[in-house]
Amino acid sequence: MITGEVIISYPAIWEPKANPSGAMKFSCSVLIDKKDKATVKDFQDAIAKATAKGKGSIWNNKIPNFRYKPLRDGDEELESGEKTDKVYKGKYFINCSSNDAPGVVGPDAKPLMDQDELYAGCIVRLDVNPFPYKNSGNSGIGWGLNNLMLVREGPRLDGRQRAVDAFGSYASNEVNDENDLM
Repeated sequence: MITGEVIISYPAIWEPKANPSGAMKFSCSVLIDKKDKATVKDFQDAIAKATAKGKGSIWNNKIPNFRYKPLRDGDEELESGEKTDKVYKGKYFINCSSNDAPGVVGPDAKPLMDQDELYAGCIVRLDVNPFPYKNSGNSGIGWGLNNLMLVREGPRLDGRQRAVDAFGSYASNEVNDENDLM
């Protein structure tokens, strides 16, 4: 499934990070605006297909109770206290991962070479595949991360700024030679 425009959060795209089980995974969270009805429907349709597949193959013709909803509601988790970051307000979200590094392209669909261009808050499109799972007593729908396209910059979710912006007002208009600094 190729998603509509979504916001990337917690990107571990270039280097894998340990998941809660300790396995090294490439991963990210994705925030989907509830007002984007077309993208929400695409996610719901993909979940329905994966659920039907799981029912017929690994769940013995029954849909089990999932530990987590495949498309989690940020407003519900804010109310329950599970999530405290207000960025989840008005959003659905998923967590997706892969054992392999995803392909990453820029807005021109050419490989994105500058890793600093992709950060939490960027607007992206994803190539993800939902899949049913049954593992260690838990069942659900997982999200496999295949590819990612940076669409455009967005407000950073981590509060960081680029070094050129942080120090721009301190830049000298003149180039000092080494002797001036001693």
